Amino acid sequence: MRPLPAPSRVLAVLAALLLAACASTAPAERDAALLARYEAAAGEPVPHFRFFRLQGYTVLDDRTLAVWTGPRTAWLLRVDAPCNELRWAPEIGLSSGFGLVSARFDRVLAGRDRCRITEIRPLDTRALRGRDEPAGPVRTAQVSGGW
Repeated sequence: MRPLPAPSRVLAVLAALLLAACASTAPAERDAALLARYEAAAGEPVPHFRFFRLQGYTVLDDRTLAVWTGPRTAWLLRVDAPCNELRWAPEIGLSSGFGLVSARFDRVLAGRDRCRITEIRPLDTRALRGRDEPAGPVRTAQVSGGW
């Protein structure tokens, strides 16, 4: 087998780099679109919500996630700093006091991270499901409560 001429090698390397760049930006664009979709379905901030069992969650970025506490009940949570283990933790938890999760007091528990919740917004789950693809929790393995 003959080696490729120099210009062909350069073109092959450039094509490979271009494909790699396209592949790395697609997930970021998809994440941004998903975050925008959830933000559009979120209501005004509330100080707290009742919490008995976490049914699932969807990580939207390193500071934002949606948690499901019932089949039609979900909340958009923002934390105060990047929660680095949020995307990689096999399960998460929420701290709570007597079944109440409060903004500025309670935390998202992900791996070793304890990320303080700064904002809670109710999600209109009907608006999320009104699109072509169903919206719901991406992960359902979780722990609940505790610090």
